[in-house]
Amino acid sequence: MSNRYKFLPIFPEILLDTNSNNAVKLSDKIMKQIFISISTFMWRIKRANIGHALRLSSLLFLFWMSTATVLAVSPPSPSKIYSLAFFAPRGEGDPFWGLFIGFMQKAVDDFGAELRVHYADGNREKMRQQIAREATSKNRADVLVFPNFKKGGENFLKIIEENQVPAFVVNSGFTEDEQVGLPREKYKFWIGELLPAEQDVGALLAEKLIEEGFRSQLGSNKLPLEMIGITGIVSDYAAIQRTKGLQQFVKDYPEIRLRQIVPANWSEDDAAKSFSMLKRRYPNVTLIWSASDVMAQGVIRSAKILGLVSGKDFLVGGIDWAQAGLQSVRKGDQHVSIGGHFMEGGWAVVLIYDYLKGS
Repeated sequence: MSNRYKFLPIFPEILLDTNSNNAVKLSDKIMKQIFISISTFMWRIKRANIGHALRLSSLLFLFWMSTATVLAVSPPSPSKIYSLAFFAPRGEGDPFWGLFIGFMQKAVDDFGAELRVHYADGNREKMRQQIAREATSKNRADVLVFPNFKKGGENFLKIIEENQVPAFVVNSGFTEDEQVGLPREKYKFWIGELLPAEQDVGALLAEKLIEEGFRSQLGSNKLPLEMIGITGIVSDYAAIQRTKGLQQFVKDYPEIRLRQIVPANWSEDDAAKSFSMLKRRYPNVTLIWSASDVMAQGVIRSAKILGLVSGKDFLVGGIDWAQAGLQSVRKGDQHVSIGGHFMEGGWAVVLIYDYLKGS
């Protein structure tokens, strides 16, 4: 028997308005029921130097979830303290994964469980070794949680299957060509997954940039408006899906000319170099779609060196709600930051806890 949790995009556009009394407007009671401490966490977000002059149209909160399949088991001892191990793709202090882990920790604390965090520092082989060590440890965690990092996810699943330790996939899923199937099909100890609809967010970022591009006086403001895309690591699920969203969206806009999409490896420095190169190649470009806030900072830095003014000569938008991105929105350097998916780690904890409790 299995419990299936289907999360539809019930929060298509929830606005974070730091001028209002409520930091986040929750449109579904499910969100209110998940964390006792959610209001405290949102208050911390509001206080974390985001500022209090953000335009409502500038900061969008998105939360999308896919289907998660969770096994039902016999109820365990009520005195047992559960432990989860999370394997982060990057290092400590990463702008996005720091938020992700922080929210996940908050959920784990609310359930009286423990969280172990391993950092791969951008190295897929290091993550594989960390998963193998945890899976074979005498004191291994009850459930291992990891993304399909650089398409290494199936190798990770083979490890958990061999050692019969439950695992849950978050944030980055499997593409069809990987032929991994669904949880509990090919890999019985892969108990579930919870993923953002990355393609949708890529399309939404394009939409917000294009809307503002039409509305404002950018450059010569002649049609078609020219756009470039700066994406992440080419093998990363998030980069692939977000880029697909951009490409699909602009197909419906003959007034937009998408000149080129280049990978910048989620790096601010790489993004700065890429923008400088693309701006020389396409001098009339005014819309810059960035797959992350971190890379958007590279664009902003490079644009300032070139003497370009945000909102007048160009618009850039990013994803992730990284602190630097939020600050840039507040200052007017960045038009929009789309985020909120850092909360999926907390949602995953809820599903995993239900699995462990047999409910």
